[in-house]
Order: sequence, then structure tokens, then C-alpha cells
Amino acid sequence: MSAELQVVVAFIQPFQIDAVVDAVRRLPNFPGMSVSEIRGFGAHAAHPPRKGDPSEVHAFEARLRLEVFCRLEDATAIVETIRRAAHTGHAGDGKIFAGPVNLAYRVRTGEWGESAVLRAAPATAPPEES
Repeated sequence: MSAELQVVVAFIQPFQIDAVVDAVRRLPNFPGMSVSEIRGFGAHAAHPPRKGDPSEVHAFEARLRLEVFCRLEDATAIVETIRRAAHTGHAGDGKIFAGPVNLAYRVRTGEWGESAVLRAAPATAPPEES
């Protein structure tokens, strides 16, 4: 039976990507990640204009969205590694979410579940006979 899969989704400042990539690559068995450039705003701007607020629409803030599909037992380490690497202590550092993955399918090979997401152990050659 395959292990339970998780998805970790992180929203970080674009200037923190190098630190985050360097940190997660050091994790054993890190499965890889996708990175998307996004724009949005947080709760500070999610309200009707208040008296004295400018009425024009403000530009969305640039962020990066990271997505990592991993085993349940690896999710906490991945979240904590991203958190430490992305942290500056300033507003807008980002948010990280994690949750279950109900279905995973690798199109090229037809693999399902964990084997569709995680890299297989490298094949070893059989021992040579003497």
C-alpha cells in the first residue's frame, strides 16, 4: 500500500527564492517543486475602502507560489525548511499550507500514488560473478 501523499503550498517573497531552493535541496529525498509567479494581496487589503483610503485600485503584490508533493512523513520538515529560509521577520514574509492529495498520476508511465510523485530508487546493477 502506498504512503499518504501531501501537498505543501507556500507563498513567499520573490527575493527569498534562492535561499528556499538552497535549503530544500539539502533535505534527504526532496521530491522537487514547482514555482509560479503570482500576484495578490493579503488581509490588510481585503476590505471595502475606508474613509480616507484612496479609491483607486492598488496593484497586486508580486509573490511566488511553491508547490511540493511529498510523503506525509516528509511534509513537516519541508514546511519548516521553507519557513526558516523564507523568514525575514517583516510583514509579507508569506504563508505555507499543507494538506492531503487524493489522487496522483504520472502521465508518461501510468504510475499511481506515491510512485507517480516520488523518484524511484536508482537501479543497481546485479553483482558481477567471479
